[in-house]
Amino acid sequence: MKSRPRRPGIIPDPARVKDRKGADEGWAVVSTMLGGFAVWGGIGWLLDQWWGTKFALPVGVIVGMVLGIYAVIARVIHSEPAVARPTDPTTGPPPASTRRETE
Repeated sequence: MKSRPRRPGIIPDPARVKDRKGADEGWAVVSTMLGGFAVWGGIGWLLDQWWGTKFALPVGVIVGMVLGIYAVIARVIHSEPAVARPTDPTTGPPPASTRRETE
């Protein structure tokens, strides 16, 4: 049985995948916000149709916006922390006041 040759682009390059992390996070934020608008706005629209009113759609959109922002903030808070700076003062260069100038 012959093995099929690999086509370029099927296996992602690790360097390119690492660069996409920011874009993935951005798309997650956009989809969370739009999902909140759509779901809660849709619920408001359905309530307006059922009750025969016109106030539930704007309320649903506002509730969706608030919950979408909350979900995005919660995702950021619970995501992996950024790389922390070293707290050991001996790891960096000496302060400028202790350096000796040579002539």
